[in-house]
Amino acid sequence: MLLGIDVGGTFTDAVIVSGAKILAQAKVVTTHGNLMYGLLAALDKVLVGLDIRRLDRVALSTTIVTNAVVEGKTDRVGLLLMPGPGMDITKLVPIEPYILSGYIDHRGREVVKPSSSEVEDVCRQLSGTDVFAVAGKFAVRNPRGEQAVGEQLARLAVPAYVTFGSTVSGTLNFWRRVNSAYYNSAVWRHFGRFAFAVRQALADRGVVAPVYVLKADGGTLPLEAAEDYPVEAVFTGPAASVLGIMALAAPEGEAVTLDIGGTTTDIALWKDGLPLFAERGAVINGYPTSVRSFWLNSVGIGGDSFVRWEEGLLVVGPMRKGPPMAVGGPVPTVADAMIVAGVTAFGDRDKAWAAMRQLAVNGEETKGLACQVLTAAAEKIVQAVKRMIEARAAEPVYRVEDIVYSKILEPKSVVGVGGAACGLAPLVAKGLGVSASVPEGAMVANAVGAAVAKPTLAITLRADTERRYFTVAELGLQNELKERRFLLADALEAANGYLARRASIAGISIDEVETVYAEEFNLVRGFQTVGKIITCQQQIKPGVFTRVSMREDI
Repeated sequence: MLLGIDVGGTFTDAVIVSGAKILAQAKVVTTHGNLMYGLLAALDKVLVGLDIRRLDRVALSTTIVTNAVVEGKTDRVGLLLMPGPGMDITKLVPIEPYILSGYIDHRGREVVKPSSSEVEDVCRQLSGTDVFAVAGKFAVRNPRGEQAVGEQLARLAVPAYVTFGSTVSGTLNFWRRVNSAYYNSAVWRHFGRFAFAVRQALADRGVVAPVYVLKADGGTLPLEAAEDYPVEAVFTGPAASVLGIMALAAPEGEAVTLDIGGTTTDIALWKDGLPLFAERGAVINGYPTSVRSFWLNSVGIGGDSFVRWEEGLLVVGPMRKGPPMAVGGPVPTVADAMIVAGVTAFGDRDKAWAAMRQLAVNGEETKGLACQVLTAAAEKIVQAVKRMIEARAAEPVYRVEDIVYSKILEPKSVVGVGGAACGLAPLVAKGLGVSASVPEGAMVANAVGAAVAKPTLAITLRADTERRYFTVAELGLQNELKERRFLLADALEAANGYLARRASIAGISIDEVETVYAEEFNLVRGFQTVGKIITCQQQIKPGVFTRVSMREDI
């Protein structure tokens, strides 16, 4: 049996999946003051009558990381950079960094060693700071500079945690790698508190199954590994909904999927039955990172969205002032309109009607006004979808096939999940001129997605055959290249070996491996080829263990 838990901003959902069936499900209010209470309440509901010894795995998705960033509840981070010559990125990162003189060149050669006196000076300026991020421009080709700074920090500052840019991401884009390293350290302690609450809640109920956390790319990491790389847990709520849809009712061809919750609607685009990925990485709080992620967008429309009149216009969202009036909230909401329109039933129906009458300041007919609210809410989502499609079409073209074959997406269907999907997904589909569906189990789709998400990890290997060395950035390795003739096929084989090693350390079994990218180019001098630069990235393929449906007698 698989236990999936989604800790959202409003509700905590839990499901038990066995085989391809949902055996049990629960929805409780998220207890932000003490997460353990909400987790225990969800566990107590979902585990009734089940033998917890049969649990094979617990997997969680959470908005904890994203909310910490959005709400400004992150830790102070000492950001130490070794950029060397070139573009100044100091104004493009979340905080003012400290610039060190160490420098690795593009071939992985140490040009300038990091200065001990500079690190000492930074530690004096950052007295009291105990989390750091260290990043060098070409550290993925030689991590020694970052490691040397880390060793000095360990002697001088006694840090609680240090993120190295080369281990959090094996890709070359320095700007994105710096942001990834910064946010990884900024949320490290916050995520640690979440992990502690999870362990305590599970221990209190006698659950001993291994615990995993969902990543933004749809894979999972063991909780212990996620504590070292909490930035990977950004956007896991939206990722969970994508996986939940993949498990419950994956759309065919080109499609739009919507996770319509209490505060926001998370939008994903699909092609050939698979969700699209952000080609260069997730954007966190406006800053590009190298975190691999589904291509997602959020719009401030949900069931709890505040509805009011402004200068004679009906305005829906993006603000939320509490739950619907139907359940004791203070102001009219989209969910109140859904109840009055007859598309959902919960709470006090009379209070929902009172909410719409309160909104009808110009004598509008109550049910007609409710329908008007839903149309306005859906239109905001429609416009956000259209902007995503336009943005996708406007992305730079790098391949011949992208020129020959149009990148413009033409969705044929909308699939909605989440509490407000039944009321808004059909209207969004109507606005786009396509069909709509809301699968059974849509109310707990995020928890389903977490339950059945496969574990995943990645490895990036780069070889310089002229200089006779290779690096594995995520493991902080730079080793001699002993083979006299080393080709791309050899690099892929070696990368698979290191992927297996990293997976073994993390306690992950390998199901299916995929190549994220693989490239090689010749080094030429005096009209002769003197070597090759070979780069490849292999990962355990993310996805779901199984399609899921509701048990017949539920």
